[in-house]
Amino acid sequence: MIYRATGAAGAIGCGLAILCLGLFLLTPVAVLLLKGVGWTLMAVGVLLAAVGAWAWWKRR
Repeated sequence: MIYRATGAAGAIGCGLAILCLGLFLLTPVAVLLLKGVGWTLMAVGVLLAAVGAWAWWKRR
């Protein structure tokens, strides 16, 4: 990457980076990664809710 790129050079670099990210997100690997992150966040959310409920119940 070119540091301190402004004007046309910055726009070209940013556009190419977004293009590459978009192409990656369309691949099956990215779909699996995004689903994995989603399932992981759901599991962590359930775990934290259970721990919070247990701590609240224990305090009462």
